[in-house]
Amino acid sequence: MSTAHDLDSSSANPEATGGDDLAPVGPAPRLVDLRPEASGRIIHFIVTSTLQRGLAPTAVIALYADLSGDEQAVRYADQRFNLRQVPPDWHDVENRTLDLEESARLRGMDLAAAWKRATGVAMRGEDALEQLARLAGMRATSASREPRSIFDDPDDLDALEDDVDYEIDLRERMPDQQPDLLDLTDASQRRIRRFAIEERLERGLPPVELLDLYRNLEQEEDQRAQQYLDRVYVDRAPPGDWLDLQAEAGRVVDVAEVRGRDAGHLYADLLRASPGMEPVTALHLILERLLS
Repeated sequence: MSTAHDLDSSSANPEATGGDDLAPVGPAPRLVDLRPEASGRIIHFIVTSTLQRGLAPTAVIALYADLSGDEQAVRYADQRFNLRQVPPDWHDVENRTLDLEESARLRGMDLAAAWKRATGVAMRGEDALEQLARLAGMRATSASREPRSIFDDPDDLDALEDDVDYEIDLRERMPDQQPDLLDLTDASQRRIRRFAIEERLERGLPPVELLDLYRNLEQEEDQRAQQYLDRVYVDRAPPGDWLDLQAEAGRVVDVAEVRGRDAGHLYADLLRASPGMEPVTALHLILERLLS
């Protein structure tokens, strides 16, 4: 893979930096050894670089500027950009990103494009892999989580994971900003995506459908998803991801009309036959069939 950190720079030249200054002092730091802010910034860089198959040199400069003053974080970055060594956990993040990208591709989703649209919204300061996994509709394994030992009791570990509600924080209201779809639980994302798509395909839904959606979210104590819907139906200021969904659905409506078909019926029939299909995947599949 050719990435931005493979580009030559004066800082990567041992003669330009005194040579001996590049020799590591003590054990090389790992991501888990860094401050959360520094680790998160580096993981965000790795994810973005992997999805975009490389970044401009200015992105590396910006990374170092953000890490300035944090000796451990700079030493970690130097492993990749000065010593030209790929730390094992850096490689792990790249592999996890590629796995998520492939899983999303098989479901008809361009994860790189989705990440590029969403990366400016509530990303920095949060776990980039968790954000990417939710965007891809999957659960992430945090890069900072210690791996299981082969000597651990698998029954004890599985029971421990079963007791943890990984999405409890995603159901709380966001006090300092308005949520976007990627800030919601996986289930709420799917439910709201389907509602937004169906509303456009059907040229509006009965009010009782919206009331049912709110009621279900209330029963699940999902305050954040209700907060998201309020942006659309209370504040009358639909977020960009909602508008994108309805724009995609509108395109399907237009293509179906040209061919004398009813997009709403096609969508309902497809989901009736394949109830586990992702709402956006179903929409893309209908468009492909109409264009074929």
